[in-house]
Parts: sequence; C-alpha cells; structure tokens
Amino acid sequence: MADVKTRCLKTFKHFVEVTSVGQNLSELDKMEIKDKGMHKMLKECCGDEAARASEAQVFPKYCDKKTKKMLFDVFYDDFLPDLAACIIQNRKKLTKRPALTDPEVVALTGEMRDEVAAKHDSKTKEMKVDATTARLTDPSQYTGIHKASASKESIGGASSGYVQGYKNEGTYDKTHNNSMDPELMGCERQTPQRSLRTA
Repeated sequence: MADVKTRCLKTFKHFVEVTSVGQNLSELDKMEIKDKGMHKMLKECCGDEAARASEAQVFPKYCDKKTKKMLFDVFYDDFLPDLAACIIQNRKKLTKRPALTDPEVVALTGEMRDEVAAKHDSKTKEMKVDATTARLTDPSQYTGIHKASASKESIGGASSGYVQGYKNEGTYDKTHNNSMDPELMGCERQTPQRSLRTA
C-alpha cells in the first residue's frame, strides 16, 4: 500500500482537477492548488472546521502571493501542521497559537493527513444534465431567429459578426479609431469655457 504522502498527493491532484474543469492541466499544474480547490478538499476530507480555518487564517499565509496557489510540498509539510495548530487554537479559544511540536498539534496533523490520504481513490463525478436542460441547450431544436444564429451558415453570415439586417456593416473601423479626434468622430470642437468669478 502506498505511503500517506503519496496517497495525499493523489487526493491533492484529484481536487486540483475537479476545480479546474475545462482546463488542460499538465502534471506540473496538478502540483499547485487554488483556494477553491483547497476549501473543497478540506471540507470533504476533514470537515467544515478545517475548511473555514484554512480559508480565513492559514491558506493566505502559505499560498504564492502572485498566483494564489499552493504547492503540494508546502501543503503537506508546512500548511497542515499550521492548520492543525490553528484549529486547536480556535477550539480552546487560546490567545496564542500552540507550537507545531505540541503533541495535540502533531496528533491532529497526522489525523488530517490520514483523512486526506483516505480520499486518494476519489473519482470525479460526471455532471448530469436533466431532460429540460438538455432540451433547452440543443441547437437542433431551435426555431426562428435563434435557429439562424446557431447555424454556421446563418442568414446574414455568422462569420461577419453582424446580425441579419444590419445596414452599416463594415463601418466600425471608419468611425472608431485611436486618434479620438472629435472632427473624425463627427463632433464639433468645443472651446473650454472660462468660469466667471463674482466678487
């Protein structure tokens, strides 16, 4: 059986994928998790208490300030022990966070690692589409102007970017340029008015 860290990595990657739907992720991308993925993973593996503490107090401390992502090694080695200390501080209403070497913190860190590792064989749930949604999003069932706008060879030419019947096709570039010259834009120049001071 794989060790705890290896199983935690599988769980970690799973939640990176689940919260990155539609993105083509490399193996390197799967080694970093965003706060949304972290929250979902902690909530499902360790419960609401851990997810709330992470979001408010611990994740911002350990994530990269630019990308807002956390590497797996940081998660496993640094983040989880600090999260355990934070949870104990909140439970006992302590003014100061206990040391990471505190026996309670070490025990809770181990428990959380085991809980995360236990989800290593999680399968991504497929999105189920109900009959109504399937019917409403099927372009072959569209009628009228909606049918025309959904087809590739629509009336008015889908490739042109203009709707059917638009009379000023191709005039955008002529009226919108970078010079912002009022005369070119069809406006008259206005001279600024001087304010009148009353004594």
